[in-house]
Amino acid sequence: MLCDKSFSAYIIPIRSDGRVAHLKYGEKAYGLIGGRVAPGEKLADALRRELGQELGPHAVQLADMAWAVPVPYSFRHTSRARAEQRGAWGEEHHIFIAHVPDDMDLNFCETRPGENISIEWATPDEFVQMYPVSRDFFETHIIPNLKCRFSMNIQDKYYRMIANGDKDIELRLYDEKRRLMRNGDFVLVYNAQKPSEYIIAKIVRMHLASSFANLYKKISPQRCGFSGVGAALRALTEFYSDAAQEKYGVVGLELEINE
Repeated sequence: MLCDKSFSAYIIPIRSDGRVAHLKYGEKAYGLIGGRVAPGEKLADALRRELGQELGPHAVQLADMAWAVPVPYSFRHTSRARAEQRGAWGEEHHIFIAHVPDDMDLNFCETRPGENISIEWATPDEFVQMYPVSRDFFETHIIPNLKCRFSMNIQDKYYRMIANGDKDIELRLYDEKRRLMRNGDFVLVYNAQKPSEYIIAKIVRMHLASSFANLYKKISPQRCGFSGVGAALRALTEFYSDAAQEKYGVVGLELEINE
């Protein structure tokens, strides 16, 4: 019996020169690195498994360097024959992006009899042209991500404030991900309630402190979207415990919208 939808996890590695890696099948066919998610398997686990199978054990680390494109690529098959071939009436592809060191070797190593598969590096423009069926999706949701080193989902209320210029500092724990950020990095900021809406912003300054209470001694809560310090601390403690603040410290990411 055909299931309603199957799920897949794919990754697009990108180097500092902006070129991205994908699979080349023979001379004219192309595909993304990754594959199907098994029933009950988490997306990240599926991605790690696929990376290990296709590129080798050293490439599994790419899953930990990657972030998810907010909007998956979903579609329905137009014929029962195609659905039976794929095992489901529809597919939902979750795509991840990872910035990789320029000297990291990526080679296809999985044995697939009768198939000539290799890794090809392409510019974003070349990459999009190779996927005519999904071109519109790639241009709308993949290319903007390729321009950014990080992504953040923000609640609709605060997303609107950033978009309207009423808030220019986003607050986060200064955890492992934020410690990789630098002034000048571009971030894809997307609406948590409406992931198809996003803003590309540049980090212009990182305000660091041991806690949000101490951070508000340096910056105005209004710039963070709150009416005052009390309101800010009450809202933030719902998401970030005192223990987490003590462990990581906190950061105010001062953002500038990239027009």
